[in-house]
Amino acid sequence: MPAPAPTTTAPHRPCLPHTGTRTITRPATLDDFDAVNALHNRCSLETRFARYQAARRSLRRGEFHHLTRPDLGLTWVTHPEDDPQRLIATTNLVRTTEPSTAELGIMIEDPWQSRGLGTTLAQYAREQARTFGCCSMSVMTGLDNVRMLRILRTLGASRPAVHRSTADLTVPVEQP
Repeated sequence: MPAPAPTTTAPHRPCLPHTGTRTITRPATLDDFDAVNALHNRCSLETRFARYQAARRSLRRGEFHHLTRPDLGLTWVTHPEDDPQRLIATTNLVRTTEPSTAELGIMIEDPWQSRGLGTTLAQYAREQARTFGCCSMSVMTGLDNVRMLRILRTLGASRPAVHRSTADLTVPVEQP
């Protein structure tokens, strides 16, 4: 199922509504730093580990600044339609040393998982990767992260390169 078409709430501020979860995804700004870290604190150890392969509790301001620099990456935050101050997900596309590849990262607060939001965010990131000049997205995830592995397979990910407890996958940006 393709991601819904983005809407615009202000000039150059596209938002992605996800009707299945009644959420809105919008570009992140530096003003979201505290809310992103509050999201990290609400997420379980398993969720944070699935995202970072480490039990990170927060991001440092410099890291978040890097993630929100449009020349280095694209970052979106997701919130419930009726509560724009409560962030429930982050999605990142970050340039890698390979110029045509961006690394994809998604973290969704535990109660919001398994509702189709991750699939929608991954599809949206792939669409945006085209405008970011990328031919592929790379993803490193745990072998036990069944949800992400399923999402990546539906997006046409390559056969994973397995390293102990993690897998590296490549997702083509063009539709398979």
